[in-house]
Amino acid sequence: MNKKISFAGPSITDKEITYVMDAVKTGWYENYEGYIKKLEKSFADYLGVKYAVATFCCTHALHLAAASLGLKPGDEVIVTDFSWVATSYAVAYTGATCVFADVDPDTWNIDPDCIRKAITPKTKAIMLVHTFGHPAEMDKIMQIARDYELFVIEDAAPAVGAEYKGQLVGSFGDVSCFSFQGGKMAVSGEGGILLTDSEEIYEKAILLANMGRTDSQAVFWSDFIGYEYVMSNLTASLALAQLERVDELMEKKRKIFDWYFDRLHKIDGIKIVREKPGCKSNYCYPSILLEKSVRTPRDDVVAGLRLENIHARPTFPQMSRFPVFEQRFENPVTQFVAQQGISLPSAANLEEEDIDFVCKNIIRLIGRE
Repeated sequence: MNKKISFAGPSITDKEITYVMDAVKTGWYENYEGYIKKLEKSFADYLGVKYAVATFCCTHALHLAAASLGLKPGDEVIVTDFSWVATSYAVAYTGATCVFADVDPDTWNIDPDCIRKAITPKTKAIMLVHTFGHPAEMDKIMQIARDYELFVIEDAAPAVGAEYKGQLVGSFGDVSCFSFQGGKMAVSGEGGILLTDSEEIYEKAILLANMGRTDSQAVFWSDFIGYEYVMSNLTASLALAQLERVDELMEKKRKIFDWYFDRLHKIDGIKIVREKPGCKSNYCYPSILLEKSVRTPRDDVVAGLRLENIHARPTFPQMSRFPVFEQRFENPVTQFVAQQGISLPSAANLEEEDIDFVCKNIIRLIGRE
């Protein structure tokens, strides 16, 4: 069996080990939230916003974002049709209705023109995703939000470090959320964080994340239904160390993408998702689209790679087709990407010869040798 080429995985150094060991030894008693507060302040400062709430996972952060905006049954939220289902479920948890919009064929991010077409009098917010670390088209999206007085939630789960016209993603909308899940560029095993410039959103998120406790009448008093969504101090110590290395981690991801691009961009039938002018992707998950000229089914390519111990991943299915949702628009671009897209291995331990092996097998499997 060939060496395992992992889809994703972190870079762990002495910094991470030192922070975690310190949290294990000293992060209790009066220091029980020391690393949590350091992480929140460091991330807020990094992004250039005022407030941050560290959470158990990014799904929780997204739910807090939707709930803190006051979304409720009868409201509609325009959501990208191409994402991990947590994006849409975070909206659905509030009782609001997801209206799924199609994506741009070049970046797989939500298409601003499709957002405009999906707006109704019930629309209250836009839930976009910076897909696989590629910045969404924020100028157009924010203009739409201003035109229709809509909230904007940035699902930046995989996109730490990515920039749109020199500005870090996650700093555009009313609220943004990032992930530290183990397959992301910066990891803590699980973990997420909510960020905002709004004191009102921040205070609501804090209350919701802490079981609705205000301590207004007693230490464990709760004024309304909340959730146990807070991050642990141990988890925060690892996330903080990773955040402090974000430029280094992103540099490796971009190097891996360059290795893929060099080998695949001239291959007939393969379209590589590449950053557009004015954008800087962190290339968390380098991805390709098999065009119609490729006769080999996408799933057969993924299976063929797995036989070589190469762990690639088919792209997300079209969320609007899930039984729990209503499909208002057909969204043909999303449909095609869901059928033909592949996200390629980009674990931090991969080297150029590993990427070369992956590319040679992709070329072989689609019959372009």
